[in-house]
Amino acid sequence: MEHESAVQIWNEIRLWSDEVLEIPCPGYANLPPCPFARMAWLKNNVIVHVTCELGDVIDVKSVMDANDEKLHLFAWVNYWEMTSNEFNYWIEEQNQNHFGVWLMGFHPNATENPQIPEFQGIVEDDYAIILVQSLKELVGASDILRKTKYYEKHPSEDMQYINRRKEVYDAWNEKACQENAEEGSS
Repeated sequence: MEHESAVQIWNEIRLWSDEVLEIPCPGYANLPPCPFARMAWLKNNVIVHVTCELGDVIDVKSVMDANDEKLHLFAWVNYWEMTSNEFNYWIEEQNQNHFGVWLMGFHPNATENPQIPEFQGIVEDDYAIILVQSLKELVGASDILRKTKYYEKHPSEDMQYINRRKEVYDAWNEKACQENAEEGSS
């Protein structure tokens, strides 16, 4: 990957966040599609990686602290190596053994979300986006949004995913608390 291409992709991702993800939108109860994006950028909590290899994603996931506020955003330029369905399956597989770090992804050949406004990019080539972040932070953000009308127009399958993700986190957190209590008593 050429340095210049990686910089262009970084610039496009930042512009996309600024012009689409951070702007209030009717489909999200007049909240931005990603209500926490602006603050994450302002706090320098977004690290953008441009990569050809999915192994780079796994490497970051394996060393990331489950309580880290940082969001690792990967632009995977070899997205054509997987269909959209294969990509989604790979994400699901990675989340099977999450250890408190969760992946979400967006493949360029996936069906577009009609609630998110169109974006005219500056990079000619497509890439997949993979977000690597603390499951605790992600579930906490979803819990905050549940108290608003943000999820009001979300499809039921999306809400099932969000509810399942919270159940996975709660079960993992409970197990981690039990293990810590057992270690403390020995």
